[in-house]
Amino acid sequence: MLTRAHGTSTITETIYPRRDTHVAGQRAFGADITTDGPHIRVRGPVRLHPADVHGDDIRAATAHVIAALTAHGTSTIRGMHHLRRGYQRLLPTLAALGAHATLTTPENPHP
Repeated sequence: MLTRAHGTSTITETIYPRRDTHVAGQRAFGADITTDGPHIRVRGPVRLHPADVHGDDIRAATAHVIAALTAHGTSTIRGMHHLRRGYQRLLPTLAALGAHATLTTPENPHP
């Protein structure tokens, strides 16, 4: 969401040292995001574009879903199984809000 804000936003993580697993994926979407120890800096606004990314944990997968919703085009997010921990009905809820989201599995690659 900070990619939409004007200027530089800084997030400082003081509890968990690896709360930056989403950074590489966000860069793939076109985010101007950097890390420096516990600090994550996001410069904006930037226009995000579709990407093929992997969410390594629930926070990363959620950040990638939000980025995909703001990007114009079709994105692929792997690692969506992490979202089942806290967001079991995320895709139906997003669809009810007008998002075009499809869940595929390795056994069913075509929805």
